[in-house]
Amino acid sequence: MGYSPVVVSNNILRRAFDEKANVTPMKLQKILFFAACEYAKRTGRQLLDGSFQAWKYGPVNRTVYDEFRSFGGDPIRSFGKDAKNKAYKVNEDSDPNLKAVLDAVWAGSKQMSAVALSRLTHEDGSAWAQVFKPDASAHIGHEIMLADRTYQKTLGVSEGTAL
Repeated sequence: MGYSPVVVSNNILRRAFDEKANVTPMKLQKILFFAACEYAKRTGRQLLDGSFQAWKYGPVNRTVYDEFRSFGGDPIRSFGKDAKNKAYKVNEDSDPNLKAVLDAVWAGSKQMSAVALSRLTHEDGSAWAQVFKPDASAHIGHEIMLADRTYQKTLGVSEGTAL
């Protein structure tokens, strides 16, 4: 069982807010997807409760989409909240693998645009490319994400061993 996708998104947004970096909903989706792939490689486990779907512009977690869609193409300016209007993030000290993955993916992606990250998800052989069908929102399975290495060189991430 993984973490709430919105809560992990808040960990990514914490980095963005601290560095005054702009993260749009589309960019957040791609960073979250790459982090989920890397976490799976490092631990063999799924990072998130729920899954990604292969949409036209790349992988999308529907829960995160619904939470941040009101920002449209603009930078996200607030954390995702629960039904009681509370924002949470994962304590990364309790999961060093999560911290290592988020640090590495953030470092490699923070300067890239949402469009560039979307293009990266579309590389030949990527998890997205293997399942995408126009006019359908196919599920991107854990095993396909585990095998996807198409983005690693561009983002400068490599699989570490579990901590």
